[in-house]
Amino acid sequence: MKLKKLIIFVLLTILVSVLMMPETNAQFGKDFQDKEQAQMVKRIFVGGGIGFWIYPSDGYIYVSPVVGYHLSPSFDVGSRLSYSYYWYNDNFYKFNLNSYGIGFFGRYYLFFFRDLFVHAEYEYMSHEQPQFYNPLTGNVELTRVPVNNFYIGGGFRQWLSPSAFLGITILFNLNDTEYMPQNPIIRIGMGVGL
Repeated sequence: MKLKKLIIFVLLTILVSVLMMPETNAQFGKDFQDKEQAQMVKRIFVGGGIGFWIYPSDGYIYVSPVVGYHLSPSFDVGSRLSYSYYWYNDNFYKFNLNSYGIGFFGRYYLFFFRDLFVHAEYEYMSHEQPQFYNPLTGNVELTRVPVNNFYIGGGFRQWLSPSAFLGITILFNLNDTEYMPQNPIIRIGMGVGL
């Protein structure tokens, strides 16, 4: 029951934040024609994504805020934090996993179609993994595993307003390990210019 309240709280907080955002005159999504108007603050964008799934015996919640900077009309750089919570509970095993990380990315918008982009990203994850079941204590022993991920791929953005967009990115992890989701990785998120 606490988990459902947490999910509802997170979703409502994001919805209220997006709806309460004031309209800005940012140069987000437009060419930086006048260098005096292309101030540093107007080149900053924020966004991110959330995800979850729930089954009878397990579930998953994922939150990933993004902060980025438009270096030019066709090139962005940024960083992304990520946190995931996984739980498993059946008649025999019960455990919770917390994983967190940080990533840095570069994104180049294609000159022939400005809403298509190529994406490269490095991510460090501190991943919690079940190690073994201890029958003496009745607990699943957990261990923390450092994971380095290198993603490449591309995506598409759809503008919602002059300063906000929805985007989909399809990535492939070049360091595919047993601790990370299988390729391809599909991200759907939102960005808002300041």
